[in-house]
Amino acid sequence: MNRREQDQLLNELLTGAEAADFRQASLDRSLAALRRRRQIRERSQLGALLLALGLLAATAFAPWGRASAPRRPARRPVTEQLASISGPTRITDDQLLALFPNRPVALIGRPGHQELVFLDETRQATKEASPAPPQ
Repeated sequence: MNRREQDQLLNELLTGAEAADFRQASLDRSLAALRRRRQIRERSQLGALLLALGLLAATAFAPWGRASAPRRPARRPVTEQLASISGPTRITDDQLLALFPNRPVALIGRPGHQELVFLDETRQATKEASPAPPQ
């Protein structure tokens, strides 16, 4: 049976009121299926939006969402450190540097807020971390 014969047979079977009922039922089912698709699409879009907002809020307010550097104790200026150790006696920069004659040191910062830096600390740390040579 070719396509033309099939169409002719369908036209003979579905004439008059039957065809109108069939068309109406087909239209109703199609519209219901389209409504379900639209509702599913809208709900999935709403869910995706809520998920994105939740993740954004979680990263903004959660402690694990913030990048935290290893905490180091706050370094006070050298003059404050010496004042707390030795009382009210103050020493000059030259006197401080003279306390470490065989080590490379530097005072870094603006006057009154300087820090004493040992320039050979990195070399010593790497020497201590490396294993002793085999004997």
